[in-house]
Amino acid sequence: MPADQRLIDALHLILDDPEDQERTGRGKKRDDREERWHGTAAAYPSDWKDRGYVEYFYRRDTILVRTEHVDLVLETLREAPMPGDDRGPIIPENVAIDRLPVIGGVTGLVWRYGRTFGSVKAGQPGKFGGKEFGGKRDGRYDDTDALSTPYVLARVEEKHGPDLVTPDTALTLNGNGHPCPATEPAGVPGKAACPEPPVSTGICCGTRGWDGRDVFVGVVDGGLVDGVQVWPWMAGVTGDVENPFKAGSTTQIKPYACHGTFVAGCVRTAAPKAKVHVKKAEYIDNRPFAGMAYEHEIIQKMNELMDCGAEVIVCEFDGFTRFHRPLLTFNVFYDKRLRHLDVVIVAPAGNDTTYEPTFPAAYKWVIGAGALSADGNCRAWFSNYGGWVDVYAPGVDLVNAFAVGDYECFEDPVPHKVRHFDGLASWSGTSFSAPLVAGMIAARMSATGENAPLAAESLLRLARSQAVPGVGPVLHPHQVCAEPRKPCHPTCDCACTH
Repeated sequence: MPADQRLIDALHLILDDPEDQERTGRGKKRDDREERWHGTAAAYPSDWKDRGYVEYFYRRDTILVRTEHVDLVLETLREAPMPGDDRGPIIPENVAIDRLPVIGGVTGLVWRYGRTFGSVKAGQPGKFGGKEFGGKRDGRYDDTDALSTPYVLARVEEKHGPDLVTPDTALTLNGNGHPCPATEPAGVPGKAACPEPPVSTGICCGTRGWDGRDVFVGVVDGGLVDGVQVWPWMAGVTGDVENPFKAGSTTQIKPYACHGTFVAGCVRTAAPKAKVHVKKAEYIDNRPFAGMAYEHEIIQKMNELMDCGAEVIVCEFDGFTRFHRPLLTFNVFYDKRLRHLDVVIVAPAGNDTTYEPTFPAAYKWVIGAGALSADGNCRAWFSNYGGWVDVYAPGVDLVNAFAVGDYECFEDPVPHKVRHFDGLASWSGTSFSAPLVAGMIAARMSATGENAPLAAESLLRLARSQAVPGVGPVLHPHQVCAEPRKPCHPTCDCACTH
């Protein structure tokens, strides 16, 4: 069935370049055009509008490969096919192939639309041979031709099987291209409103210290809005600054803006004294409203947080992958670094109401968080589910920090309606369940002295012991001190009686 308007509107933010003066006919070219990548993200299948769904997003004319396999892959891309195969080499010798900086152990290979405008215009040779562009120079893409990423991947797999090469997958803040995250942000009446769930007192069963003190929680998201530290629970939160406003405005809030700020606030409600730092993963090339980043960019930011000493990391980007296979950059990140350290990764399960796994949430070494309904008795209507989801936490109508300004809705039921915000918003999504779980881990660490994996496993045991039929393991923010088969006393000041 054809795509609904909600999906079409969301994908316009991902696939259309609002600032490309040459293509939109607005006159003057952008000054940075020569150094910009020639292409950006694409959706698979390319006829998604007719089919009504998107399987995954990827970076045009780019593949990722383990560095030790680069020579083998390059040979495969250039070699003549077997006798009787009249298709020619996968990538002809005259088409330039360049290197895309990724992380240690992973190399990106790019051609055609993966190159910069400057290199294409100058006819510069590629690092791995060739000098021709091999595509249309007007920037109009054909994602079904013989040089498209899906076609190149398929041909390499014909010879070597799966997993030798993968796409550079683009992951969203919300799930499969739908508006962020499960709903658009809603205004909160009154400037005296408080966060929901409430900020923890750090007292549990009569003891203090359940507050995340001296625990470093990192967040990979779209950045941190400057000035929200005026809210008491946000004091001391740091991060890469995000400008939440549209170009030329100081009041018009962009789609997906303030997401990282809201997430950091959710961490602080559960762990009010944790050190929280937000790393900004740059959105896909020239798409300021996309709410989407490439896996190589996301993993670089996770590496940076670990360099800074993060003990718990919330990766807010998550999505579907090609054939539901794991992400190469995350595999290498785990093999070469994470498995040797006491660091916990938490990620949202997604908001597509499906049992199909999303990554990185579906990894066994990542805590995938789904969302509970507002009353906490069932799964939220939008939350993904299945055995790969590790825990469910509140995710409906949460209230936390936001920018001050006006936001124009772009989805049903009232598109183009303008909502005003005074520094707080009500929002729903698994994106906000994940930081609550991360904050609970931090709060437990500060009180018990457990490292991140031990604290996480303690909470997951509790969640499994109180699993809700038809939902799965469940956690609530006030339960950081509870244990399976050891309920808190009836007059517990944290109200965590089982």
